[in-house]
Amino acid sequence: MARGAVRNFETALGAIGVLALIITGILVTGWNPVPKVSDWWEKVSSSTSKLSTPDTTWTERVGGQPSSAVVAGNAAVVTMRGTVEARSLSTGTMLWQREADWAGVAGDDGNTVAVVGRRGKGLEALDPSSGTSRWKDENAVGAWTYRETVLTLACGGLSDCTLTARAPRDGAQMWKLTLPGIGRVLNGGNADLLGTEVMAAAYRDAIGAMPRSIPAMLGFPIEQKVRVVDTVHGKLLREEEPSNTTRVVVAGGRVLASTATPKDGSCRYSLEGRDPETGKALWKKDGYDLRTASGAGCEQRRDPAGADTVLAATRGDNREVFLSPRDGREMWAGAEGDEIVAADSQYGLVRTDGGKNLSVVGFERGGRLWQHAVPAKADVAISRYAVLVRDSAQGKVTAYAPDSGRLLIEAKTSADVLGIGERGLVIARGRTIGYLPF
Repeated sequence: MARGAVRNFETALGAIGVLALIITGILVTGWNPVPKVSDWWEKVSSSTSKLSTPDTTWTERVGGQPSSAVVAGNAAVVTMRGTVEARSLSTGTMLWQREADWAGVAGDDGNTVAVVGRRGKGLEALDPSSGTSRWKDENAVGAWTYRETVLTLACGGLSDCTLTARAPRDGAQMWKLTLPGIGRVLNGGNADLLGTEVMAAAYRDAIGAMPRSIPAMLGFPIEQKVRVVDTVHGKLLREEEPSNTTRVVVAGGRVLASTATPKDGSCRYSLEGRDPETGKALWKKDGYDLRTASGAGCEQRRDPAGADTVLAATRGDNREVFLSPRDGREMWAGAEGDEIVAADSQYGLVRTDGGKNLSVVGFERGGRLWQHAVPAKADVAISRYAVLVRDSAQGKVTAYAPDSGRLLIEAKTSADVLGIGERGLVIARGRTIGYLPF
């Protein structure tokens, strides 16, 4: 064998030996280098690439993988697994950090608080800018955070919990009532209640984290029953029992019973709005599909899409409509081929002209308010402050003012939208976040 070939052979054997030693070390110690390599690569990539064009005001790396962010005054409250931290909206500087099993943001304007919960230790409401404690509830196992109220849940035993409404700013008690049954299953932050679902898959976490106005009635799912609570007066009004073919939810101050009955290989739909105190039927409509049922047996598995004051439905002639849960009237009816894609309590988003245009419907003024052309496969959503359109194929996010369609920003970015504020977006790629002003 030639001397060069021998040298190459010896070099290869040496490399194999080193590799074998590394693999043996990994197997013996259990050390996994992949996360550290991934972490290193993310640091390198984030430092050499921008989050967006135009630039974010600042770019910072947070302690974990962020799931959502809420703009609260001059701070962005960022939630991660096991941690909540606040960043200055103007500089990105960390203002405070807390360990948390769950968290939420409540209040509005100067009354905003970050509600941080720990299992077995209750919850604490913090000033979003300083992290100082405003009030505590050491017995709380869960909470629901709204603009006007924080509902705290305390469960001393195995059954019968106490639901308390508190003012966000100082925790002052507004009312208290007993929820019979094993309500402890509703522990944590903003556990699912029986109402309407947000229509915004791409932005579900960002929009869901924003505090909304508390509905006049809420439906608590406990022991296969729906317990209807009057949030204005703090009263437990009644209990409703759903079935496999009837979905019972609470919206618009009504108990809604959506029934889907199998017949001739399809589902026959009926919808009823009931008085939340007496259970008496106040209105009834046939042939309106709230998209709550699926399967050959028409099993009810989902809550209806929409908001507290509006429902998205498909009429018997296959045209999509917005319904009022209060009286069952059609608030808007689409033309053939129009597709409802999102809604909040004020506006509805509809794809028209074969999906080429996005139209915004106003529920208070009625009719179409504005329209813009959008890519066919773009993700769209509506929030309190902006209508968002994300074109993943082009790497672009566009934001419009909900009332007028005025362009707020058009940015080239592959980052996710973590939070939506009145004057900008919190975006993230991995653990790197930034603030993109309108």
